[in-house]
Amino acid sequence: MALARDFFAALLNHSPTRVPQYDKSLHSGQGDRLPASEWPEVNAPGQPKVQVVIFEGWCVGFRSLAPIEVAAKYNGPSRTLKRHELAHLQFVNSKLEEYDAITNLFDAFIHIDAESIEWVYDWRLEQEVMLRRQRGAGMTDEQVMSFVDAYYPAYELFTEKLRGGLFSDKLRCQLRLVVGKDRRVKQTIVI
Repeated sequence: MALARDFFAALLNHSPTRVPQYDKSLHSGQGDRLPASEWPEVNAPGQPKVQVVIFEGWCVGFRSLAPIEVAAKYNGPSRTLKRHELAHLQFVNSKLEEYDAITNLFDAFIHIDAESIEWVYDWRLEQEVMLRRQRGAGMTDEQVMSFVDAYYPAYELFTEKLRGGLFSDKLRCQLRLVVGKDRRVKQTIVI
């Protein structure tokens, strides 16, 4: 979060900064951030200043829930929540509040939302097959299932709230693109 806060502060101040880069193929498909020396620099002297930022990631747009909401979801039907201790899920939920410092900077938000969040498993399997084919490295199917199981609770906990709207004011726009399993947009919703 410190890196994200520093990065966005530099962009807002039009200061030179490097854009963090991630490579999914590192560590046998588990992925990792590339060394900072490999990140491209923006806002450097002689360069045009950054005007638009597209920020993508797993937790982008998720907002924390009240602890009682986490407990209710935990005690309801789910695919992965019961594999974790409720206290651990509550901890993750509390840490999610740190993302608000970044989320509150957004002027707009585009949410690409699967009709079924279960497709996350199939889509990640497809990515790994392509990585193995293209780079000769990637997770096995079993490793993919275990990997997705680790972050899937976030989808179960926070997707519903995100679908209801990210912003409390009407000055900013959220566009929700609902996609089918074929990744084609089936529905467009302005929130």
